[in-house]
Amino acid sequence: MKHLFEENNIKYKQNKILNAYMKLLKENNYKSKSIMLLVPNNNIKLNYESKIDIEFSEDLNIITYLNFVKKELVKFWPIVEQSCERIKRDVISPIFINSSLTDYIINNKVKTKRNLDGYFEDITGTNKNISISINTNINKAALSLIDFNTIGEKLYLSKKNKDSLNKFSYSQMNEIINYYINKLLENSMIDNSLCIYLYNKYLLNNAIYRAYLTKEINYLIVDSLESCSSAEVDFIKLVQDYAKDTYIYFNSTRDYSVFNNIDMEYIYENLLKNYNIDEIKHDSNQITNILLKNEMSIKEIFENKIGMQDIFSLPVNMHLNECSQLYNEMIGEVCNKVLELVANETSPKDIAIISPINNTILDYQIKNKLEDSNIEAFNTKKDKKIIDYPYSNALVVASCIFYDYKEIIKDEEYISFIEILLNVNRIQAFKIYKNKDESEELNEVLKYISNKKDEKLKISEFLMKFYIDKMLNLKHGKENVHICKQIIHESEVFTENISLLGLDKSKDKEKIFIDALKSTINDYFSIAELRELNECDKVVITTPYSYISSIMDRPIQLWVDIGSNAWNMKIEKDISNIIVLRKSFKENKVYSDQMEEEYKKYYLYNMIYNLLINAKTVYAYKSEYTVNGYIQESILYSLLLKIVDNGGNFYEQH
Repeated sequence: MKHLFEENNIKYKQNKILNAYMKLLKENNYKSKSIMLLVPNNNIKLNYESKIDIEFSEDLNIITYLNFVKKELVKFWPIVEQSCERIKRDVISPIFINSSLTDYIINNKVKTKRNLDGYFEDITGTNKNISISINTNINKAALSLIDFNTIGEKLYLSKKNKDSLNKFSYSQMNEIINYYINKLLENSMIDNSLCIYLYNKYLLNNAIYRAYLTKEINYLIVDSLESCSSAEVDFIKLVQDYAKDTYIYFNSTRDYSVFNNIDMEYIYENLLKNYNIDEIKHDSNQITNILLKNEMSIKEIFENKIGMQDIFSLPVNMHLNECSQLYNEMIGEVCNKVLELVANETSPKDIAIISPINNTILDYQIKNKLEDSNIEAFNTKKDKKIIDYPYSNALVVASCIFYDYKEIIKDEEYISFIEILLNVNRIQAFKIYKNKDESEELNEVLKYISNKKDEKLKISEFLMKFYIDKMLNLKHGKENVHICKQIIHESEVFTENISLLGLDKSKDKEKIFIDALKSTINDYFSIAELRELNECDKVVITTPYSYISSIMDRPIQLWVDIGSNAWNMKIEKDISNIIVLRKSFKENKVYSDQMEEEYKKYYLYNMIYNLLINAKTVYAYKSEYTVNGYIQESILYSLLLKIVDNGGNFYEQH
């Protein structure tokens, strides 16, 4: 039997899902393998797993679509290998590559083609920006089940000014996309996008695999249909046709970001319109969750978009502060408000500082000022490359010396290396750097590195030995083990894959890795680390999308820089457009300025609604000038003025 529920209360929904899951477990003698709970991200997976307390069962089948696809590809790789002509290397299972290698391959190809062949001559963006657009296009096309070969044509035909554009840029983009995909597939390597592509093209179209699948999944629970890509929707549609029971939960108001790979029109046309309405009754016989609101159909519910009245109806106290001229003054106002709140016995754990984008200046200034008053804060996104950490830099400089890549070591990197290894301050390190030959301690370190050359070590082996022998027992050596282990692991996997791809014929793989480490490999929190931090008594600094997707629930929010248009990002780019690469977007349809504004408004309203739905008080801050000194005004600012005028909220007086 198929069940479809709309539930806007996330906590209530998760309790209902947990109860349904536990009921199915018990009814099936804890044979959990055949009960799939499909979740949108690993944070929600951990949340469910932490609440399930049973003595025994098979492995819990609580999983994201991507992780499920990866597991299936590993198990059934021979089928894929036999079916896909582009796969040349014969291996037992595919090699999964991470985003840093993807970034390097695409960026390097873009750079080479622009320099040697004049590609993308009409595009003013940097190589990095073009590479990001290409990578985005590959990912969105895979999730939307769109043929990679049609990406350039679809984007070009959607342009309102296509007659005045250089069509070659779009065919050149497709050439790079095909180069990247062929390069990986030839060597049995796949990234997340190719996982989706191969699974849908080869496994789901294989009779043996489909017969296997019908025996594996008897029950399907979908936590958040509104977070499902078109590929995931097709999978759900397939499974529900043979499963004993399917339970699908959705909340159309959580379509809050254009970047989330969600195509609501496709969800409706291919899944929801065939459903009947379910009513869920609570123990008290009060209807707590009814899809048929005021006799609305499912289609009407999906077309019933969040509007100003929905936002006005939320019981939130909105305080608007626009007294700052400069960005730094605004940050000072934000910090002062946090200090005031904590002084009035508000727990830091109840406070969220929300900025439209991750911002180093914001992070640094707020953390420093709050820590001076013994208030801790953490940022959900690390705005750092791995190389930015002093101990990471020391490892990289050591490896440059080991491989005689001294020309790529910057002066400040070498000085930082000396500062860490010799445990001296910056001024002393600078003096030693200027007179390197006179420092016995430095020469001892350099001699150690030189002696290791005779051992014919791989880069990962050298980094491991150097850290253990020379860095582990330093002042902060043990504190930095995690980040340095990350570099060591990355160096091994990255260089091995570079060799397999044959990209080290004209440049050493170790040098390629160091270049990538300096330019593209970023640090990040694991899901477990973020969950742990979120439970601590600390102020969180985050972005709107991270706040909503992580299901944070902090009653007091401080919105920073509401005059910035970064709260409502431009969707259409030179060679990318997420809307156009949706399955539901009509062929040859032109993406107009009106469509751009309508989509931006739609996502802004949904984002604001999802931020406010559990908030009690919001303090919104605006500066007259941006961090770069430009006068700014935004749609969000205009919207907040309406909220203040409508809701009886008020401006802060200064």
